[in-house]
Amino acid sequence: MTKTKKDILYLSVLFLLIVITAIIKYQAWQEEHVLTIGIYSGSSWDVPNNHQYQAFDYAIKQFKKKHPHVQIKYENGIQKSDYRNWLSEKIVQGKTPDLMIVPDNSFNLLAHDGAFKDLSGFMAEDKISPDRFYSVALDAGNLNDHQYALPFQANPQFMVMNKDLLLRNKLSIPSFNWSPTELKKICHQLALIKSKDPDLGITSDYKWDNALLAYNYKLSKSKDNPIQLTNNAAIKGFNLIEYLQNVGHTRKVDSQLFDKGKVAFTPINLAKYRTYTSYPYYVTNEKSFTWNCLQMPHIKNAKATQIDVSMFAIASKARNPKLAWSFLKTLCLNPKVQQKAMKVNKGCSVLPQVVLNQKTQKILNQNSQGSLSTTKLNAIMNNGWNQPKLRNWSEVYNTLDHSIINALDTNTLDKHLFYIQQQANSILKN
Repeated sequence: MTKTKKDILYLSVLFLLIVITAIIKYQAWQEEHVLTIGIYSGSSWDVPNNHQYQAFDYAIKQFKKKHPHVQIKYENGIQKSDYRNWLSEKIVQGKTPDLMIVPDNSFNLLAHDGAFKDLSGFMAEDKISPDRFYSVALDAGNLNDHQYALPFQANPQFMVMNKDLLLRNKLSIPSFNWSPTELKKICHQLALIKSKDPDLGITSDYKWDNALLAYNYKLSKSKDNPIQLTNNAAIKGFNLIEYLQNVGHTRKVDSQLFDKGKVAFTPINLAKYRTYTSYPYYVTNEKSFTWNCLQMPHIKNAKATQIDVSMFAIASKARNPKLAWSFLKTLCLNPKVQQKAMKVNKGCSVLPQVVLNQKTQKILNQNSQGSLSTTKLNAIMNNGWNQPKLRNWSEVYNTLDHSIINALDTNTLDKHLFYIQQQANSILKN
């Protein structure tokens, strides 16, 4: 081999080594300085939102104060309806984002399948007390005593009342913390008042699962048959929903009648309430009346408030889990970020210190009615209920919902209840 050929070979090998070294260094730099995020556009709560990335971008701005050299990448324009499929494809391709918003009703399945990193060690190392969060929000990301996701925003359900309607009919105004017995009494009293255009008790948005929670219904500890629809709490709940659907013929009363001022009560979630009672949406109401916000009716010590929780999780195969953890803390534990998210996203902060802040009361006062105080919202959040942490709970609930609604509509619930219970438990076993 001539000297020239040896020089060329040497230079080629040297160039190849330089390229390989550069690639390795770039990959190492990327692992330390690039963070990929999975997030969708629009509202988590399916209400109009023209500020879809505002809170998220604000969190990035706060994060970069301490991590100026970190590059955060996320895809714009992924619709919420497409996000679940988008994330599934990323997981299959081995390109899961380091940090991701958890798709609706997918936490149980993904956590059981090992898609998320256990955050318990991070929390212990940073001495993050669970008390910093509302327990219902933090528990939403907990499975078998392991924390796989942190809550970002919450959307609690509560009851709104047409106060003017009750006064017009000379009925007593229930207290904020009221019982299902009071609800039945008022609906019964309204049904007795005869007129050409009668006022009604409650909309059909109050459903069977609300009624069961009112009596503190919980899954059984039995592994074989955890769903017990024939226990005392469940029977009381079904009796309540049957009574409400039949008294005053309110079985099919939708929320539009409440808008017209003809119905005393309807359940509503916070995001819808804040949208619905703020400009320009409230001006479209056909009739103006005074609203009051109440807890969902429940017996003593019952957790009757359904709360949807938007969560973020770190991928089990994240390239830089420590960096992802730092940004996750910014999203979920930074009071400024939480305040910003509450302002623009219409939901509720997951931190009591933010909810009880005077700035939050100013945010709530922007709604035309102004009947929801921070104290009330705090009580509503503390009355929250968590969905069961069963792998296929979404499938089971959909089956229950379909079967129970059909049975209620045909007045055959007593006849079919045990079969519905068996069907749901068989799905859980599969």
